[in-house]
Amino acid sequence: MDRQKAPLSTEEVEARVARLPDTLRPIKDAILAVAVSGAWIEGGTGGPLLVGPRPDIAPQAYDIVVFEPLSAEALRSYQELHDFMLPGQLLELFRYLNGCSLFEVKLYGIPPSIAETPPLLDRARRSPLDIASGRYWRAGYGEIDPAHILIGSRNVGDSGQVGYFMGPHGHISGRGNGSMDAPKECGPWANIAEWLSAEAA
Repeated sequence: MDRQKAPLSTEEVEARVARLPDTLRPIKDAILAVAVSGAWIEGGTGGPLLVGPRPDIAPQAYDIVVFEPLSAEALRSYQELHDFMLPGQLLELFRYLNGCSLFEVKLYGIPPSIAETPPLLDRARRSPLDIASGRYWRAGYGEIDPAHILIGSRNVGDSGQVGYFMGPHGHISGRGNGSMDAPKECGPWANIAEWLSAEAA
């Protein structure tokens, strides 16, 4: 599908990056480093930021995709519709971005259309992977405390995948999917910034 996108100047990219807090420094630094190869906004002013085209993978593939945050009302609606309570650390994060792809790492978010009534997935626009669906995807990874929420993933090798889980106090641990390409466990990291720094490297 051909999605409309508008190119961004260096100054516009810097202005968008400046909105992110220092806790997301790994994302900020990566955007500024990769933006020299091009950056765009998709689908209008509220669309995702696309940085670093990857035509070797697909015409619409990018090194970095950062989704715009949802309103507080949409966040409340999403939690009620899906009976899925977001911990304070994620609610704070979603004030600044609604999930992202950072090279091979996916940080899950909320597809805007499933925060609406009725909650239907809109495949016509690019959206983050649904964080509430992590309740069902978590079974594909190694055992971890049920209180930990699956917040992201990363492909490893041909068939490996690591799932990243956030604990009640914001620390993050990784579990592999049982493939020989994926580690059985990785981490823990104290917070999202530490995790992103390690994994984006």
